[in-house]
Amino acid sequence: PSFTGKRVFDPYPLSELVEYIDWTPFFTSWQLRGKYPEILKDPIVGEEATKLFADAMSMLETIVQEEWLGARAVVGFFPANTVNDDSIALFADNQRTTEIATLHFLRQQQRKAPGRPNSSLADFVHPLIHSESPVDYLGAFAVTAGIGIEAHISRFEKQHDDYNAIMLKALADRLAEALAERMHQRVRTEFWGYAPEEVLDNQQLIAESYQGIRPAPGYPACPEHTEKGTLWKLLNVEQLIGMQLTESYAMYPAASVSGWYFSHPAAKYFGLGKIDDEQVRDYAQRKGWSEEMARKWLAPVCS
Repeated sequence: PSFTGKRVFDPYPLSELVEYIDWTPFFTSWQLRGKYPEILKDPIVGEEATKLFADAMSMLETIVQEEWLGARAVVGFFPANTVNDDSIALFADNQRTTEIATLHFLRQQQRKAPGRPNSSLADFVHPLIHSESPVDYLGAFAVTAGIGIEAHISRFEKQHDDYNAIMLKALADRLAEALAERMHQRVRTEFWGYAPEEVLDNQQLIAESYQGIRPAPGYPACPEHTEKGTLWKLLNVEQLIGMQLTESYAMYPAASVSGWYFSHPAAKYFGLGKIDDEQVRDYAQRKGWSEEMARKWLAPVCS
C-alpha cells in the first residue's frame, strides 16, 4: 500500500458517487423485481419503475445540490499475516514487533468434492510460519452517506409524506454503497495500487470484475457481527467519521457500509454454511468467550 495506518475522507463529494450507484437494489427495496436498466421497459412493472426512477433522480439532484446528506469514509491498511489457520494478526509496522489486533474468521465444514477446499477468509493472507515469512497486508474501511439525514426524514414525517421519507432512506443507502464501491476502486488503483491499470465501467464494477473482495462482518463468509468492534477500534471509526455501533452491532447511520479489503488474486466471496460444535468451542476460546456466548453470536450457522 502507498500508506499504512488510516486515512479519513470527510466530506466525500456526493457528486462523485452518482455514477457508481447500483440501481437494481433500489427497485428491489420498493418490491419491484428486475434488473436495471431493463426493468424500465418491463411489460409488467416498467411504467411504475420509470416513474419511481424519475422521482429518485429528481430527489438525488436535490440531495447533491443542496447537500442534504454528508458522506464520509475512513480506510486503513495494516501489515498482516494469518496465524493458527483461521485468524489474521495485524501489526503496527512491517517488523511485526507489535500486534495491534487479531481478526477471527471461521472455516467451511461441509463435505465437498475432492480437490475443493473448505474455505476461510484467512486463506487469502500469507501465513506467519516463521520470522522470515513475508509480510502481507489487509485493508479495512467504514463509509457512510447518512450524515444529516434525520432532519430531512423528520421534516417529511411531520408532513405525513411517507413516500419521500422512504425515497430519501433508499437513496442514502444507494449512495453509501456507491461510496463503498468508489473507495474500493481507489484502493485497487491508487492507495493499495495492486491493480493500477484497471479500467472498468459501472456494470463491470457491479459484476465484481476486479481483483480482490471487501467482505463485511455479518455477511456469509464472516457472519459473526462482533468483529465490527475490532474494525471500529482499528480505524477509530466513531471518533473520526461519527459512525456508531448499536448493542447488536448494527451500524448507525443506517446508510453505512464497513468491512475488510483482501487483495489476493484468488480471493472470492463464499458462504460459510453450517459449522459443528468443535469449531464453535474453538471460536469461543479464540474470542475469550463462554461457549454459550459463542452460540448466541453464531446461532445462524450452528449445526
